[in-house]
Amino acid sequence: MRTRYKIGIGFVLLIIISVGLLSIWWQDQKQKMYNNSFTSVYDYDVILTTDSTLSNATLYLPLPVINNTSSVGVDTVEHHFNNNNPSWEYALVDTEHGLMLSMKNEKAKSIDLSTMVFSNQTIDTMNPLGNEMVLMPKYNLTHNVNASGAYSRTSEQFDYESRVYASYETSSNANTSISIYLDARNEWWIGGWQSNNYREKVEIMLSGPQDGWTAVNGELVTGEGTYEI
Repeated sequence: MRTRYKIGIGFVLLIIISVGLLSIWWQDQKQKMYNNSFTSVYDYDVILTTDSTLSNATLYLPLPVINNTSSVGVDTVEHHFNNNNPSWEYALVDTEHGLMLSMKNEKAKSIDLSTMVFSNQTIDTMNPLGNEMVLMPKYNLTHNVNASGAYSRTSEQFDYESRVYASYETSSNANTSISIYLDARNEWWIGGWQSNNYREKVEIMLSGPQDGWTAVNGELVTGEGTYEI
């Protein structure tokens, strides 16, 4: 009986040690997969939808900015939204509402533009305000406690007011919508893709010809996804 008891204890200890070593090995493998696959990226999208041609169009649109600089904006201007629509003229302009994206075209129709800019460091998706590029301008920023936590356990939602400048000639009954989106995320692969992100959207509907600034509502959602390896 005593021999069987010793054998049983030894077997249990062997199992415990094996499980411990397997756990250490798996953690090391996960860290290697994480390090080899980790990327951080900003996606910036502008969608203009219109049922009429817009003549002599000039737009100033919210842009991902921090400290009045925008690497996303620089990339957008240099590469013309990846040359998706070369007929537009792009520039960064300092407006009365801060740094914004200028888009000009003599004859404008519906477009869907996007650019992707990689970051050489981890993006702070939990606390981007003051730490990362976010769509600017922002006025009357408020924490929406009722919507926070709706997308994931760690998510927070902030509502704000922004500005869009539009100047163009078109028919009096023309309907034009402008949508600006930013998605900033960290991604990695451990047996499947995982990520965390913050995202923003600014959307506006305009009717008829335009010539000036318009207030528009925006939404920022932070802390989505997983933060554990």
